[in-house]
Amino acid sequence: MRGDWELGAAAGGPLLLCAALLAVGCALGLRLGRGLGAADRGALAWLCFDALVHFALEGPFVYLSLVGNITDSDALIASLWKEYGKADARWLYLDPTIVSLEILTVVLGGFLALVLIYAIVKGKHYRF
Repeated sequence: MRGDWELGAAAGGPLLLCAALLAVGCALGLRLGRGLGAADRGALAWLCFDALVHFALEGPFVYLSLVGNITDSDALIASLWKEYGKADARWLYLDPTIVSLEILTVVLGGFLALVLIYAIVKGKHYRF
């Protein structure tokens, strides 16, 4: 790793956003898991955070990539991906491989998290 690495000033907003998503996901998961065991509450907290990340972070990335590119956007969410793009420039421009994998994670990962949240809360057999 380079010795001159430091966290850029633009990283503050995205870090706060991720921390807020973590707090909201944990709070939502713990609230949905009232009356359930500790393992189920923990799983719900993780799944709520996971769904929020897929829909609130990765979903806008897919949208911004399909309507333009990340480097031209001034949105707060774009600053997260610009910071990420410092390590790998494929995240800044429409790279078909990256965008197609992100579409899969948003659609499959996000909706699977929602299905599992429903299954745990309702005690469905397929939650295992």
